Amino acid sequence: MSAAASDVERVSVAQDLEELPEAQWQRLVQGRPALRLEVLKAIASHATRPLSLRVFLLEDGLGLAAAAICEAVAAQAQYNPFDLLLFGRAAPAVRRLGASTQSLLVFQTPIARQSPVVVRTATAELQRRLFGRLLDHIENHAAARGLGIAFVGITPEDQPAWSVLRARGYLASEFDSTALLDIQWSDFDSYVRHQRRRSKSAARDARAERNRNRRGAVSIRPLRCTDDDMRALDLITREHYRRKNGRDPIHDPRFLRQLRDTLGEDLLVFEAVRNGARAAMLAVVRSGEVGWMAWIGVEQRDRPNDFTYANILFYEAADWAPMLGLKTLIYGTAAQRSKAKRGCRLLALHLFYRPHRPLWRALARPYLAIHGLWYRRKVY
Repeated sequence: MSAAASDVERVSVAQDLEELPEAQWQRLVQGRPALRLEVLKAIASHATRPLSLRVFLLEDGLGLAAAAICEAVAAQAQYNPFDLLLFGRAAPAVRRLGASTQSLLVFQTPIARQSPVVVRTATAELQRRLFGRLLDHIENHAAARGLGIAFVGITPEDQPAWSVLRARGYLASEFDSTALLDIQWSDFDSYVRHQRRRSKSAARDARAERNRNRRGAVSIRPLRCTDDDMRALDLITREHYRRKNGRDPIHDPRFLRQLRDTLGEDLLVFEAVRNGARAAMLAVVRSGEVGWMAWIGVEQRDRPNDFTYANILFYEAADWAPMLGLKTLIYGTAAQRSKAKRGCRLLALHLFYRPHRPLWRALARPYLAIHGLWYRRKVY
């Protein structure tokens, strides 16, 4: 960056997504599907609970240089996503004891476990400087209002956030993992060959599971995304989410239809049909060379063991992803062993936390150390 560009740096907070410079934002988040403006606006419009989204921005002479999206959690808020992350089902009891993390700024992507921080492509040194400048503003903003700060969903690959937050002494803990599939093949057959190089049994299973699915009279096809398709997608993915998480997703049924209308061809919807009946559906958000496998739903009634889940998520994707020019598929945080078996690499997700009060920092340090150890023991 030139000195002239650096001299005109400006930091600000967008209190409304409509304040974001649309063209610059879309360029900045290219390859980050969950941060596309269409996705953020849809969740802001159709969230089923109060969702106070703010975006911290750093601009310079070249335009938008860095950004971080957060949810502001007030002291008396009924819902605190960071409490739920730290304490799980014990969060209500912790709150009654007066040990809640409120008030704070929770930096996280609203509907995915992906980094909420994005920095313009540049050298590693320049990226660290840009994020450091943005973080200065975030910390000053929080200090002036008596707020804690939490960053959720940071991985070791999320430079510069990873290195800057560690260097500034934020408390940290590993809490989950995400899965990514790097596309290094051209179709299903070359996917199987790729799998064979890492695991002969995984390659053999992939072929067998695809054949079994087809013998079970299952066909998987893309959909045109009519209103009926979108209603069906909402129903089956909502039920799937409810079954896995014990609650409804954060968005109402209109959310997916708004995405369809605003994303157009960058919202990909697939359907698995067994003997004329819907067996599963998948929705993918595309951004550049990255596809986010955002919503999956599998019908549970009269469900045979025909590997429909694996086929719609992995084996059919092995064909269509390279055809569409995708280089990476981003999956979620569930069924990680199944995803690793089918070629995904797992990235540990971390949280970084700076309480506002020194006493809370002293109390949180040992708790987060135990939290991280518990998670690694559970998983590994």
